[in-house]
Amino acid sequence: MPCRTCGSPLAADQRYCLECGDRNGPTRLDWRARVLAQPAVVEAVEQDDGVGPGLPSPRVAAGLVLGVLAFGVAMGNAATPDRADAGGRPPWTLVAQAAAAAAAPAAAAPVVAEDTTPAEPDTSGDVADLDDTASTDDGSSADVAAGDDATTTTDESATSDDSTSTDTTDSTGEDDSTDNPSTDTAAATHPAVKHVWVVALTGHSFPDTFGEASPAPYLAQELRAKGTLLPWYHAAGHDPAASGVALLGGQKDKTGPFDDQTPTLADQLSSLGQSWRAYVEGGTTGVAPGDNPCAVDPTTQPRNPFLRFGTITAGRDCQLVEPTQLTQDVEDAASAPAFSYILPAAAHDGSASLADADAWLKTVVPTILKSKAYGDGGLVVITFDQGAADDAEAGGGRVGALLLSPFVTAGGTVNAPYDPFSLLNSIQDLFGLSPRLGFGADTKLKPFGPKVYAEWSASSDGAENGDS
Repeated sequence: MPCRTCGSPLAADQRYCLECGDRNGPTRLDWRARVLAQPAVVEAVEQDDGVGPGLPSPRVAAGLVLGVLAFGVAMGNAATPDRADAGGRPPWTLVAQAAAAAAAPAAAAPVVAEDTTPAEPDTSGDVADLDDTASTDDGSSADVAAGDDATTTTDESATSDDSTSTDTTDSTGEDDSTDNPSTDTAAATHPAVKHVWVVALTGHSFPDTFGEASPAPYLAQELRAKGTLLPWYHAAGHDPAASGVALLGGQKDKTGPFDDQTPTLADQLSSLGQSWRAYVEGGTTGVAPGDNPCAVDPTTQPRNPFLRFGTITAGRDCQLVEPTQLTQDVEDAASAPAFSYILPAAAHDGSASLADADAWLKTVVPTILKSKAYGDGGLVVITFDQGAADDAEAGGGRVGALLLSPFVTAGGTVNAPYDPFSLLNSIQDLFGLSPRLGFGADTKLKPFGPKVYAEWSASSDGAENGDS
């Protein structure tokens, strides 16, 4: 039949004209009538094409993807709350808040038992770390800082305070709560020591000097029972005068001669009106009456440090006498020297035998201990200015030192490291001397403090010494 609009021929079932596009006949589905006549209900249509549910629209899919990404970011930030974003801003965190529960009693703080297990000193550093000094050209070293280079020790700990019981533990220094070489004063942290005697022997290390099999029973047993032992005291070097020079002037690396611009402990004492004296056996031999015994050739007395400093050898204040003068000096507490250095000759200093040195000590030390000067705030230090020839530990060897005083514990042990530099600083503290001399200003080793002077009572001496 023809198209009713343009007359073009149409097939029997053709609904639209190919020429003019006009529709011929009624519509098969009147969508307007169906929309107006039916309620707006969307029914689920089961797919039967075998390919599963249909895909969502692009907008819905994009929303789902963004939701998943946001959830991942939130969970990642919640898992690592300490991270910030690229701009340095703190992250946001998901917080789940539960319903409030009844208040529970506060938990008690955990009680941590104090670790009292002895530990060996730190030996991880080099000689400078162990000794507070760099090694000298001759193999000597100035002092000991954080321990020593011994491989074994029976009662050292890694704490930093000294201790005074008969089996104490300490390795890194004196009581760090009270002893500061650069700021502390004698009045604040030390007892009223008025007289110090340093007895310098030579040529033996700790196993011989204070060991169980020591050939010096008077020193290692009888005197040991009366005083406090410093088993980690080291000599400064193997030069005969190295330890004495370190103690007297804080010098290391060389042993003089030093010019008159190098100050000494003796100079500081004299400047404050305090006296000093060197008791050197054989020190005045060959010296004519009226001559200066401090101006002799130092090679004649290789262990005498006083002959290495120009302020002493060129000065008029030479206080070098024979040890026989000691008996008279110690009987007058008012005139007894504040600082005394006692140096026996080769026959008595241990270089011949430790037994000879022990016998000599037995004649000299009781003279001091029974004296009025010792009873009036005395402190005796017995040590060795160098160890055995094969002992290079810390430069001069581990020699040990014994302290005798009313202010120290009888039979006590302090396992902190010391040497002539820390001893120098300790003596300066006792007499209020400053500044620190030479390497004494740089040493990490602390001077003696309240744990060494364990018998000093802060309650009875506090008002006088400023302790609190």
